[in-house]
Parts: sequence; structure tokens; C-alpha cells
Amino acid sequence: MKLYLIRHPQPDVEKGLCYGDMDVPLLAGWRTGAHSLKNALSLDFSADSTLCFHSPLSRAALLGEYLSDGHSQSVTALKELDFGDWEGQCWQNLPRQEIDDWANDIVHSAPYNGESLQVVADRVWHWWLSVKDTPMEHCVVVAHSGVIKVFVSLLCQWPLNQCHRIDVGFTSVTEFAINGEFVALKRLGAGDWV
Repeated sequence: MKLYLIRHPQPDVEKGLCYGDMDVPLLAGWRTGAHSLKNALSLDFSADSTLCFHSPLSRAALLGEYLSDGHSQSVTALKELDFGDWEGQCWQNLPRQEIDDWANDIVHSAPYNGESLQVVADRVWHWWLSVKDTPMEHCVVVAHSGVIKVFVSLLCQWPLNQCHRIDVGFTSVTEFAINGEFVALKRLGAGDWV
């Protein structure tokens, strides 16, 4: 199976805004890049061998539905990390001590009264285990930076506390080839269709 992890297009938000699992709009013109991506993927989503899943947040749902011609399934487990008290605030305005506390144990801490990275990893992995054995040749997942970083770390068995080092650009694709327990990373965060 080929697994494609696709990040949503750039949202229309203030630069530096912490928006985690807030539902925010996309920048006007997002369909231009989405169209190029759809052509590059050239998958037949009406076939049973190709499945598409997306986060219920509109910035991912719109892309998932667009790419799959309405054949994408909404999955709550694919929502971005909930930053709780930090949602809707600019990163530069957050209390420095809270950010430092989080950075000291990025996997388990949540000084913002939201989800920890481990909670996101658990829900993403639980969902993946429930669908990975479904007969399919292509699996497209449209989600968020945090979800994709966690997913890549889990599939590659990389330390979760280092997943913040993975760069996942807007509308980028990370591709895996999966054959049973064998997982091969084909490309990480590539956006060469634009």
C-alpha cells in the first residue's frame, strides 16, 4: 500500500497565531495548489482500492473532499493537537515559563490545559491500527502538521520527543510504502507538484 500524509493548505490567520484545533478558514486561492496536487496524485477515489480520510477541521476537510471528489471520510482522531488556553493567542504573547515547561517534556506535558503530544500519538495510532489492514492500494490522509509529525515518528519508530524537528509544509505530501510490517519512507514533506 502507498500511504500519503497530506497537510492542509495555508489558513487565513494572523502570522504567529496558535490555532491548533480551532477551525480557521483557508487563504483565498487554495484550490490552485490543490488542483496541482490532485493532478500529481492522479488517483481514482471512486475505486475501492483508494481510500481518503481527513480531519473534521474545515482546513483539512475541504482539501480531502476536493482531492477525492467527495469520497473522503471524516475522522476525529486526525484533528490537530488541542492547545487549550493557548488557542487563538499569538505564540509571542504566551507566558514564557509555560512554553519552557512544555519544551522540557514535550511528549507528556500540557501546561496549556489541552492535549499532550502523547495523547495525539495515542489517538492517531489507535485509528491507524483500526484501518491499516483494510484492503487498499492507496490511503490518503489529509491532516495537520502535528498529526503528520506524530504519524511519521510512529511509522518510522523515531523518538516522539524529536518529532518537532520534522518540517511539514502546507499542502505537502509525505509518502510511505507499506507492506505488512515493512514500512519505507519514500518522501518527507515534498511539495514538488506546485
